[in-house]
Amino acid sequence: MARNKREVDHDVKRGQIEDAACRLFLVDGYEATSMAAVAKAAGVAPNTLYWYFANKDDLLVAVLDRHVNQAIAQLATKQDQPLSTQLKWLLVEFQRTSRLVSTVHARMDRSDTIRVWHDRFHAMLDQMLVDRMVSKGMSRAKASVMATVGTYVVEGLLSHPHTSQQMDKVVLWLAGNDQL
Repeated sequence: MARNKREVDHDVKRGQIEDAACRLFLVDGYEATSMAAVAKAAGVAPNTLYWYFANKDDLLVAVLDRHVNQAIAQLATKQDQPLSTQLKWLLVEFQRTSRLVSTVHARMDRSDTIRVWHDRFHAMLDQMLVDRMVSKGMSRAKASVMATVGTYVVEGLLSHPHTSQQMDKVVLWLAGNDQL
């Protein structure tokens, strides 16, 4: 069934707000970005934001969901590639918004919205890693342990400085490649 203009306009406006928020969160930081600044960057009145998002944490979750969903959709097109290549691609993709990883960790204890998103992200990443590892021939038992470790490794690589050589070695290990 075709969507009406109001629904399309709603989705377009929501996307514009999310785009503006993402740019500001990455450049200025989450804490330094006010909802008024997001509204101005999106070209809407400040009260308009609250038609779409209850608060700034809800807006952050929408930005995170959008980025993660886009990355996962793109990753699905790479299933024929080696697991290490897929994992490295995913890490590089998530590094584009790594500043938000620190924001999530800083806000988890203060925001149920952010904590729930974080827990859901971990569960999704764990399941995705298990599925990918099993599809590449790893036993489900080993894949389950490696996925749990992998989720923490991904967060560590996103949160701490490292060389691309270090990342390559970690990804090869995580993918079960013993040829380090």
